Amino acid sequence: MKRGEHLRKTVVISNIRGGGSVWAAVQWANAWSQRGEAVSIVVILPAEGVGQDFPLHKDITMVRRDVSDRPVGSRLAALCQVVRGLWTIRRAIRETKPDVVIAFDGPINTRTLMACLALHVPVVVMEQAHPAYYSFGRFWERCRDFSYPRAAAVVNLTRTASDWCAERFSPQRVAVIHNPIYPVKGHTRLNHDGPKTLITAARMVVQKRLDLLLEAFALIAERHPDWRLVIYGDGPDRPELERQAAATGLGDRIAMPGWTDKLSARMTESDLFVLSSAYEGFGNVIAEALAVGLPVVSFDCPSGPSDIIRHGVDGLLVPPLDAQALAQALDGLMADDALRQRMGERGPEVLTRFTMEDTLARWDELLQDVAVRSRGSRKSA
Repeated sequence: MKRGEHLRKTVVISNIRGGGSVWAAVQWANAWSQRGEAVSIVVILPAEGVGQDFPLHKDITMVRRDVSDRPVGSRLAALCQVVRGLWTIRRAIRETKPDVVIAFDGPINTRTLMACLALHVPVVVMEQAHPAYYSFGRFWERCRDFSYPRAAAVVNLTRTASDWCAERFSPQRVAVIHNPIYPVKGHTRLNHDGPKTLITAARMVVQKRLDLLLEAFALIAERHPDWRLVIYGDGPDRPELERQAAATGLGDRIAMPGWTDKLSARMTESDLFVLSSAYEGFGNVIAEALAVGLPVVSFDCPSGPSDIIRHGVDGLLVPPLDAQALAQALDGLMADDALRQRMGERGPEVLTRFTMEDTLARWDELLQDVAVRSRGSRKSA
């Protein structure tokens, strides 16, 4: 493989709908295919979640396989299930005849690396969350510790996460590539009268700490009777969050309408965005809010928000997991229309800071280097 030649790329993802990691993988796959490159997508878990599959470029080949971890009766049965799943992934990848394999996120990365052992194809894995802050089970974490040093490269969204991976796994190479940010056609911030909206969008899971957001909003709600909180998303924590919201006594000032496939449009109807996560990989939703001119308040959690938000310019960062500090920051912005306007005007600059063109250039450099090194190692073997 010579530098500059197009590589046949196989992208391995969990599913084809929902989630920031899947969205980012599809955007890059589509961009590569639009450039005339051969791209295959291997989807290894059954469809889940609501909504439609993300649209794929017409020339992308998609291979679906079901290797989900359904509960089984014994450790031996579980091990057999894992082995069958790895063999299924291996066969699917071989069908696509790749020059390089790119896997996205957590256990998908580990499964792909293990499935590709001795295939003599370089495997690049991308972490879309900081791996120090989440767990997907002791077995798969041990498999990760075994397999990540064998990755041709480990890619992260932020330097903080990349440095952690370099120290923990000592892979052949690390790289930082941000997710691309797109302008949303037809959407700009709306100037509107009437009730104002504080909006967020997140899976209803512990990581997102929506309980702290509800606590913070309750602390300041009486001072801002013309504001309401809208939480878009769903997940296992919904019942508890609904109980907490009801206990605030704020009635219809807190809404949880579920998922929406028109989040950018909902943002343009809002006045302020908030993120209360305990940790992130990057925080695509922050960039999406800034892109439509919506100022953002976020916990300065690891990692991502501080890479996107310019504190005091287009948003505010507050100490992680501090509901009082979050309430104070929200209070200040909710009370100051002019400040929100100024920050909102600076937000769309995010579109020039995280472009698709820049991320593609970084991928090109990385993947060409990986392919050349792989070819050299096979010749010397």
